[in-house]
Amino acid sequence: MFSRALGYVGEFVTQRNASGAVAVMGSAHEMWGPYAFGHLSFFPGADPVLPDSLFDLASLTKVISTTTIALRLIEEGKLSLEQCIGDFAPWAPPEKHPITIQQLLSHTSGFPATAPLYESPHFHSGEGALAAALALPLSYQPGTAVEYSCIGFITLGRIIEQIAGKTLDRLFEEFVAQPLELEDTSYGVPPSKLARTAYTEWDPVEKRFIRGVVHDENARSLKGISGNAGLFSTGAELGKFCQMLLGRGSWDGQHVLRPETVDLLARDFTGSEEEPRTLGWLLPSPRRCSGGKLVSKHAIGHTGFTGTSIWIDFTRNLFAVLLTNRVHPVRANLAILRLRPRFYNAVWQAYDEKTGA
Repeated sequence: MFSRALGYVGEFVTQRNASGAVAVMGSAHEMWGPYAFGHLSFFPGADPVLPDSLFDLASLTKVISTTTIALRLIEEGKLSLEQCIGDFAPWAPPEKHPITIQQLLSHTSGFPATAPLYESPHFHSGEGALAAALALPLSYQPGTAVEYSCIGFITLGRIIEQIAGKTLDRLFEEFVAQPLELEDTSYGVPPSKLARTAYTEWDPVEKRFIRGVVHDENARSLKGISGNAGLFSTGAELGKFCQMLLGRGSWDGQHVLRPETVDLLARDFTGSEEEPRTLGWLLPSPRRCSGGKLVSKHAIGHTGFTGTSIWIDFTRNLFAVLLTNRVHPVRANLAILRLRPRFYNAVWQAYDEKTGA
């Protein structure tokens, strides 16, 4: 059914825009794939990508882990969208005090997109990490614009850890991995799974190609556990997560989120025509959308810098996951920006033709 979409992925790998890729599509109760392409690296004799190969999810961490954990804490009454940074860090610079959890989640906080926080000797864990993020000057008045911000999610991740008294990896295991029976989704990769993990970029400092260690430098400085990046996973396990959202928070009888919480993800919290966003997730935009022009209005998606992406179409009851290591060997190749909308458009079109929609 999805031969054209898969053909685009195969072509992408054949043209050496990534050494490997995995694609998987599905509904709330059915899954097609995972389909594997290429190899785990460009090195001679590299092992082929298999359906259970692991990829660095990069910023998909923001929605799979950080956003989901935040939503759970909101459900439990331990956090609210209206609470402000000043409630958790009264020592923060005054201009940061009014920034709300909602603004952090919807990328309207005023924090810049990114910054080399890892260069600070205090940016390694705990309050030092939060202080380094909060010391950055704001790019705009909170609530007046949308700017996708890793810094905002690093801040959010640290606030979550402070509230819960647990690290993000432990919270992810409790709230997401255990109920969804995820065995291959975690912050970092244990040695036993390294051999089936795709390589990413050359690290000029460590003089090696990165494998099984988060690509993002800020997250790496936080020992691979951060609100903005750090998760590794497989196509099939991300498929389970998507099925949970299509199931309005439940998967195989296990509850991760309440139905009304999932319904909240249909709401635009930005008012932006060019980059509408809900809590954590990106919403479809008529101007440009990685999920393609054919994705329904009732859909959510996200991308990751390493070449990963997810779109979940609630109208069609359909999801698609695309994992690549497009930053291998270097991050300069931007062909992924062309592949994503072609791939997702082909998925939606094939499904519509099959179902007569």
